Amino acid sequence: MTYNEIYEIYSKLKEILLQKKQAIIKKDLDELNRTDEMTIELSEQIKKSDLINSKDSFTDEQKKELKALGQEIKVIQENNEILIKHSLNVINNILSGILNIAQQENSSYNSKGEGCQNSESLDISSITEEA
Repeated sequence: MTYNEIYEIYSKLKEILLQKKQAIIKKDLDELNRTDEMTIELSEQIKKSDLINSKDSFTDEQKKELKALGQEIKVIQENNEILIKHSLNVINNILSGILNIAQQENSSYNSKGEGCQNSESLDISSITEEA
């Protein structure tokens, strides 16, 4: 592949990762899925290009440009990973809160499904029932 083709692929990848960042922020799952699919396609193109064994040699300036673009892509990807981890933590905290509320509501009923008064114990054993 020529330098221009490689540079175009990496530029598209950078653009898609920026779109992915916006999709994460907006919580747009359809856009997130679309950007993931596009990223996979571009990754396949990069694998096929085989830059290491390429017969095309790049100038030092071209190598610097590709390296700088690669660094930008790396930073964007790391930021996306941080955003995703943060989103997962928020979701886990919300679910924990919901489960805690459900657990508290569950403790308001006895084993027969009847509402309990605060003074009524929920630990009913055979000894308590006989008494």
